[in-house]
Amino acid sequence: MAGTQNTAPIFSRVGDAEGAVTLLTAANDYTGQNINNAVVYTADATNGGFIQRIRFKALGTNIATVARIYINNGLGTLASSISAVSGTPTGTPSTTGGTLQAGSYYAKIVALDQYGVPTAASTETAVVTVTGTTGSIAWAWTASTGAVSYIIFVGPVTGGECVYFTSNTNSYTQISPIGTRDTINGYLGNNWLFGEVSLPVTTATATAATVDIDYPMNFALPPGFKVLAGLGTTVAAGWALTAIAGKY
Repeated sequence: MAGTQNTAPIFSRVGDAEGAVTLLTAANDYTGQNINNAVVYTADATNGGFIQRIRFKALGTNIATVARIYINNGLGTLASSISAVSGTPTGTPSTTGGTLQAGSYYAKIVALDQYGVPTAASTETAVVTVTGTTGSIAWAWTASTGAVSYIIFVGPVTGGECVYFTSNTNSYTQISPIGTRDTINGYLGNNWLFGEVSLPVTTATATAATVDIDYPMNFALPPGFKVLAGLGTTVAAGWALTAIAGKY
């Protein structure tokens, strides 16, 4: 026998049109972290929301570009505009001073600015080889302008950093394999690319309207989730964005 299904629809309790967002300068990324991405819509903090569509309206004469649209999980959205990405770390292994087992170790660095906002990760260190059972690694990297602290992600295979440690300086001595468990994608991956829309060449004129472009979304967002958007190339006049949505 078929199970009972919940057939009761859900309705938003009040309309929610959010605008005042203008995209002008290229973000040109696929992560949504560049500072030139903008928050287009924020779901109700308690009950969430339903986003129906985003409207794009040209503010004048523009070259063709693309807008990339992201979903954010309600945590940090953008990369730091204050701190620069750290230099590639190096690691000097030792057979004493810790509890690291023999094996290969790789690391990447994320810098944090004074607001605790992270940069993108640095490039990865070359392999660091530890021997014995009481090893340690002295990690070091070029300091990041504007950074007040760092996170050192470490793992056993290239691209497989799975734990992290923190430091207030541009060096850290790792004596244990046990850190805070998280991947770089888990730590920085608060945004994910949802879709793209092509924005055409537009010409300002007093006798004809520029094109109206609606990007349909039509789904419910959990409490506090956000929608971001950014351009692939810089345009002259900009695009005004309006989110048409509802609050539950």
